Amino acid sequence: MPGIRVDANGPPPAPLADPRAPAPSPDAAWIDGHWQWNGDRYAWTPGGWAVPPGRPPWTWAPARFTRDDRGWTFHEPCWRAPGARPDRIHEPPPVAVTTSPAPPPPLLVEVPGTPPARDAVWIPGFWTWSAGRWAWACGTWSAPWPGHAWVEGHWKRAGRGFTWTAGRWRRG
Repeated sequence: MPGIRVDANGPPPAPLADPRAPAPSPDAAWIDGHWQWNGDRYAWTPGGWAVPPGRPPWTWAPARFTRDDRGWTFHEPCWRAPGARPDRIHEPPPVAVTTSPAPPPPLLVEVPGTPPARDAVWIPGFWTWSAGRWAWACGTWSAPWPGHAWVEGHWKRAGRGFTWTAGRWRRG
C-alpha cells in the first residue's frame, strides 16, 4: 500500500465516530473515516459510502499509520483487486462511465515489490470517483498477455468535468 513519510511528533488521535446513513445502493461499501497528516497537523477525513471500482467487488483496505526508527508513515487507504493472482491475466475492472467535477489528486507512488513471477506485469493503481469522493485503487500484478502490452487508464477533461478511460491490453 502506498506510504507517505509524515513529520509528526506522535501517532494520530483516536478515530472519531462517523454517523452511518443508510447505504445509497446495494453495491455501496462503507469506507471508515481516518486521520491524515496535512503538513503541520492531523486532519480528519470523514467516512462515507462508495461504490467499488469494478466487479467482482474490490475490497477496501483502510488507512493506517506505521512507525519505525525514522518516524511515522501514512499508508493511503485503497481499493484492492479481488484475488489478484500472477498466474491470471488481469482485466481492468468494468468501471461504469464515470465523470467527476474536479481533477483527480496527483497519482500516488506505488512500490510494487518483487514480481511474483519472472514475466509478471505491474498494472499501476489509479484514482476512482464515487459518491462525491476520490479513492485510490491499488496496483496489482498480472500474468502477461502474449502479444499485448498494458496501456494505463487515465482521466481526461470532458466539458466541465473529467472522464475516466480504463486501462486495457493493446495488441502490439
